[in-house]
Amino acid sequence: MKILVCYPMKSLVKTYMPASSEALVAESSEDFQRLVYLYQPDSAVIFSEMFTTPAWVWLPSVRSSLPKQVPLIIVPLYKDESIIKQVIEELLLEGIYLLSAQLSQEEIRSQISLILGFIEETVGHWERKSEGLVYSLLSYGAAGITTFCINYPILLAKQHPDRSIVVLDMNRAKPDLTRFFKLQHNQLALFRPDFLDVHTAAKRNWRSICKQSIHRPNLYYAHAASLWKSWEITNIIAAFRMQFDYVYIDWGYCFPETEAMQRLLFTADRNLLFVRADPFSIESSNEWIRFWREKGVQCEVMLSHLDQGQPYRIGEDIALYGIVPRISESRLMESQRSNSVLVEEFFPPKLYISSLREIVKAEYGVRKAVSG
Repeated sequence: MKILVCYPMKSLVKTYMPASSEALVAESSEDFQRLVYLYQPDSAVIFSEMFTTPAWVWLPSVRSSLPKQVPLIIVPLYKDESIIKQVIEELLLEGIYLLSAQLSQEEIRSQISLILGFIEETVGHWERKSEGLVYSLLSYGAAGITTFCINYPILLAKQHPDRSIVVLDMNRAKPDLTRFFKLQHNQLALFRPDFLDVHTAAKRNWRSICKQSIHRPNLYYAHAASLWKSWEITNIIAAFRMQFDYVYIDWGYCFPETEAMQRLLFTADRNLLFVRADPFSIESSNEWIRFWREKGVQCEVMLSHLDQGQPYRIGEDIALYGIVPRISESRLMESQRSNSVLVEEFFPPKLYISSLREIVKAEYGVRKAVSG
C-alpha cells in the first residue's frame, strides 16, 4: 500500500505509522499536493498542524486532490478537532477518518493500522450463517436502560456462550455506558466512511473495533453516539447483524424524533420502551406506542423501578417485554462509584437478577423460533 504522509519532521513519521508500512513524507502542504500528483497514493495521512489556513479552506482542497476511493486520515491538534469535524459534516466530505486529538503516538499508530487494514482480520472468524437480532432501547429518561445494558448482556452471554453479543451506546445526550466501560477509544464514528454502503461496512471485522468484556469473551461494547444520518443507521445495523447474534442499541431518549431514530425503529427487530412503573409514565408510554403503531412500528414496554408488591396496569393492547424491580439509589451509586457490575457481585440484588434471568429464558424461545 502506497501511503503519503504530510508531517513536518520526516524522521518522526515512522513513530506514527504501522511497523510494516512504507510511506512517502511531504514536509509541507505545498509538497503534499505535488507528491499526490506524482505518487498517486493508495491512502493519505494528514497532520492538521501542517496548515496555516482555516480548515474550511485546506480540507476541501486536500480531499479533492485525492481520488474518491483513497482514504484520508486526519490527525488533528486539539484546537482543530471540532472545526474539522464540522467542516466534514457541513460540506459532506467523504472518505475522511478523523482521529481524536487525545491519542498518544502508540494509539495513533494502532488506529491507523486498523483503518488501513494492517492489523490482521480473519474473515472466517466472524462470518455467520444467519442474521442477528437487533434491539433498540429507548425511554423518556431515568428508566434504567444503562443499568440494563451493563447487567443483562452478561447474563445472556453466560447462558449462550456460543452466541456473540454487542451493545452499542448511541445515547448522544447521556453516554453513561461509554463512561462506565471506558469506551472512548472504541468509537464507531471514527470509521464513518465505512458506512457509506453496507458492502464496505460488512468487510470490516467490528469485533476488533469494539471492546471485549472482561466478564465474557462473547460480549462486546462500542461507543456509537454520533449525529448519524438515517442511511448510516441502516448500514450500521446491516453490518452488525452479519457479525453478531444479538445487537443491543442504547438509543436513550425517544425525543426529539429524528429521521435517524425513525429509521432505527423501522429497522430493529424489537423496539423496547423502558418505562418507570408510575401511572403518568405508563400513560405517556401507551400514547407513544399507539402513535408509532399507526405508522407501522411495533414497540414493547420494559417496565422498570417496580416496588415489590406494587400493582401496575398497562393497556391491554400494549405488549409487555419484561419487568425489572427497583434498585435502591444507594446500591446503584455504590455500583457506579466502584465500577462494579451488579450481576457479578458476590451478593447481587436477588429480585433484580431473577427478573433478568426470566428475560434471558424468554430470549431463548425467540432465538430458537427465528433460527428454526
